[in-house]
Amino acid sequence: MKKLFFKAIFMSLLMTFQFSFAQKTVSGTVTDSSGVPLPGATVVVQGTSNGVTTNFDGIYSISANEGDVLVASFVGYASLSATVGASSSLDFSLSPDNSLEEVVVTALGITRAAKSLGFAQQAVSGDALTKTKETDFRTALAGKVAGVQVIGGTSSTFEPSAIRLRGEQNVLYVVDGIPMSSTDVNTDIIDNITVLKGAAATALYGYDARSGVIVITTKKAKRGETYISVDHNTVVSEVNRLPNYQNEYGGGYYQSWDTFAYNPNTDPAEWAAFNGHYVPYYAADESWGPRMDGTLVRHWDSWIPGHPDFGTLRPWEPNPDNVKNFFELGIKNTTSLSFAKGGEDFSFRASARASQNQAVVPNANRDVYDLNMNGEIKLTDNISVYSSLNARLQQTDNYVSSGYGSLASNFSQWWQRQLDMDRLENNYYYNGVFYTWNRRSARNARPQYWDAPHYEQYFNTNANENSTYSGNFGLNVDLADNLTANVEVKRRAYTRHNWSRNYVGVNTLNQTPGYSEGSYNQSFNQLLAKLNYALDITDDLDLTAIVGYTADQNKWVSTSANTVGGLQIPDFYTVRNSKDKPNYSTSRTNTKYRSAFANASLGYKDLLFVDGSYRFDWGSTANPDNNRIETFQVSGSFLFSNLIDFPALTFGKLRAGYAESPIFPGAYVTNQTYSTGTSYGSLPSMAVPNTLANPELTGGLRTETEYGVELKFFDNRFGIDFTYFDREDSNLPVSVTAPASSGYSSLSVNSKITSSDGIEFAISGTPILTDNFRWDLSANIGTLSKTVDFIYEGIDRVIINSWLSWSSMDLQEIVGEEWGILYGRKRRTDANGNYVYNSSGTYAYDNNQILGNIMPDATGGITSSMQYKNWDLSIGIDWQDGGLYHSVTDMFSVAAGMHAWTAGLNDKGNPKRDPVSSGGGVHQVGVYTDGSPADFYMAPDSWAWGNWTRDDIWLVDASFVKLRQVRLGYSFDSNSLQNTPFSSINVALIGNNLGLLYQNSQWDGGLDPSEMGSNWSGSNYASEGGQMPSTRSVGLNVSLQF
Repeated sequence: MKKLFFKAIFMSLLMTFQFSFAQKTVSGTVTDSSGVPLPGATVVVQGTSNGVTTNFDGIYSISANEGDVLVASFVGYASLSATVGASSSLDFSLSPDNSLEEVVVTALGITRAAKSLGFAQQAVSGDALTKTKETDFRTALAGKVAGVQVIGGTSSTFEPSAIRLRGEQNVLYVVDGIPMSSTDVNTDIIDNITVLKGAAATALYGYDARSGVIVITTKKAKRGETYISVDHNTVVSEVNRLPNYQNEYGGGYYQSWDTFAYNPNTDPAEWAAFNGHYVPYYAADESWGPRMDGTLVRHWDSWIPGHPDFGTLRPWEPNPDNVKNFFELGIKNTTSLSFAKGGEDFSFRASARASQNQAVVPNANRDVYDLNMNGEIKLTDNISVYSSLNARLQQTDNYVSSGYGSLASNFSQWWQRQLDMDRLENNYYYNGVFYTWNRRSARNARPQYWDAPHYEQYFNTNANENSTYSGNFGLNVDLADNLTANVEVKRRAYTRHNWSRNYVGVNTLNQTPGYSEGSYNQSFNQLLAKLNYALDITDDLDLTAIVGYTADQNKWVSTSANTVGGLQIPDFYTVRNSKDKPNYSTSRTNTKYRSAFANASLGYKDLLFVDGSYRFDWGSTANPDNNRIETFQVSGSFLFSNLIDFPALTFGKLRAGYAESPIFPGAYVTNQTYSTGTSYGSLPSMAVPNTLANPELTGGLRTETEYGVELKFFDNRFGIDFTYFDREDSNLPVSVTAPASSGYSSLSVNSKITSSDGIEFAISGTPILTDNFRWDLSANIGTLSKTVDFIYEGIDRVIINSWLSWSSMDLQEIVGEEWGILYGRKRRTDANGNYVYNSSGTYAYDNNQILGNIMPDATGGITSSMQYKNWDLSIGIDWQDGGLYHSVTDMFSVAAGMHAWTAGLNDKGNPKRDPVSSGGGVHQVGVYTDGSPADFYMAPDSWAWGNWTRDDIWLVDASFVKLRQVRLGYSFDSNSLQNTPFSSINVALIGNNLGLLYQNSQWDGGLDPSEMGSNWSGSNYASEGGQMPSTRSVGLNVSLQF
């Protein structure tokens, strides 16, 4: 019903927006205040993409409607607008703009002049963000903002990306004043994004924003504009990176052949003809088997009864593209329809978007439907109201993720290189029976470890449906001169339903069918009220002040259930059909917050600005007797360029800020709570937690100092923005061992201290600007160093995450070290740096060693945008330097004989897999544990399985340079559209995720460090358990405006 509802709305909007416009050609000149023509100036119809540039004489010609608003702009000059009247001639005279009157949206939706801000922020326009129609705005941000690290989800799946801002992931996302999930943003409606980076910038948001805020402002209808726009793009994706497989040896644990031995007591008589046939080791999920030299053997599907190939012999030969052949061509179609109209006292904009995404993984699809509306109306001279409504419905069939045990883990870690994917697809289900390559033997078709991959995708299915509704309603009132009031109510509601089944058939690995389902509901409600006061105290001194109040309520409810012991009725998948009592679990969380805040800004002679804010928050998660925290900030900016007569310097500003931001504890950590479980008969089941509640626990305190300088040169043709920040997080909660007498194992206390500092540097400019050509170029870099200063008396390390049960490696924070230490086994070296070997030939190692750090040394990006006449070309590159991750794929692909390193020739020119006595093996040089020289060869399988737990071998440099986005577009000349209903048409070739330009992996494993996706170490992204392949996407975008 929801899907039909959204489709009905979408079609209704399409049918409702009928139009008829009469266009004409408007011409004129754009000059400076002295009458000198400005070649290369831009003239656009406001609110549209219909625009032209002036020629060498400053002359322009554009198609427009009577009543349209034309906006003329030129670098270093103030923009000027004028309404098209009856005349077909309209001239513009622009004045220099040396004050950098850029306006940005800051905390709580407050609009401020960028020049007055004393803290770091960076704005990105919606057009710059969506040039290649990337639907995940976090991925679209990659490389565009200094200090923002984007960790991509695997592009062949539906995994979302994640953002680290100054090293922190708990970033607050706000859309038109409403806190939102980062996955619920419709990129097509983004007008601009402002990234508030530090505590001084986010202090007015209070308790939930200490790690930064991404403020998203959506498109609104502007005064005097009316338009309908349609935007469609079709994008095709294909797998473009796979691990570096070997293609010399097939499946098995050894290179010799087994033969089929006919048994007349158990085998059918006709099987006597099979006696002596070469039989692969089907049950092996490794590729240490015989060389693929064309020997005739009995492949797995030659044992399927009734199959045309039953009993036949086929060559034992490589299938280099067998994994790639599993994946399909992904297709994504996205269509947006928008309508906007703005008048003297009202504005309204509505948009609807439908997106259908067929992933490269078979039988994996996602449909997303968005509806967005906003409007404002002036009721009287003093009162206006505004409102917005946003709705999203997302339906996913067969969510695919990376990680150990996934399809990627199967293909890249536990596989046989001779397998033919087409035969797997065509024969895995034959005559109502399932078959797999990993059968236990010729006589037993049950899987040893793995079902066929297509069975997993078409029978072990899952689905989920998410819906999000958000909106606000606000009232603005002019109470008196210089005094205004604003009251606004906001709401967001999110619902998710998911279900999955474990299908059981003849010969499947799992013989117990099962079904699970779950639901999750979240709601957020807020009341905001504030007073705004602005006063020019003197000719040189002005004051802006704000006081306000908010009341928040958050609710989360989740329920999950699964069958136990199988199903009573076969193939009837519901929890009620559970053979035994099903498992149920549920959780409920309610939190409430109240806040009062004030902000004051003083400006002196457009030269010096001082800003301060103070906020009180009362939270239900804290001790009721001590539930108030106080957040404050003070910042200032000094526009020194107004005092310097330096012609090349257009603008210069120094800024500094300081903030303190306390943190509330998590929900229920100060109270003793009990978890519920499946009832025991008619009696409820509850469990006592192992952690003793601490009623005095707080979330800690963040203090941050920030300094910066902003420079603009040559009439704003070149700009520099530099920031240095230094922060400390103190009194952070840490778990310590509780006294045995308490009956609990642990207790959370406030004691941990960490400190961070870093720089953010961005440059931007227009290197070339002529009549017909414009080139804008920007680049940025951000660094971060985060150190653990103190944990608790007597505790110098804490395990953050431990994901390798068979190894000693985990992720730790260690006093005196950078945060995010990879800690485990390390190969031993002597004083000269030689590796030390055991007598068995394996590396000697030391336990409990620091192996490296997961955090990058620096991140950044480069964005280039060129426009030549009607053509535009944009390129986006992002990069990361440093950081390590643990590669399970490299580790097991080597151990299982899949990796190219395990095959080929050694330094003697002999096959590595030949016996060592015959010149094979891998060369090892170093010293033995007794100090004597070591110089020997070792069989690659012995090397792999003997060293797979030497953790440092499998750590990979996470550095990369990625070509993220490319767009080549063409805008039809307005003159060519005069006799059409269109005011503008743009057609563009778009490309996303086009490839890695650089990576530094010692294994050349085909992994993409920019797409860590699902992993074993949670949100720390310290390990990939089995990365799905990355994809390259190219497509066509068509934008029409009426």
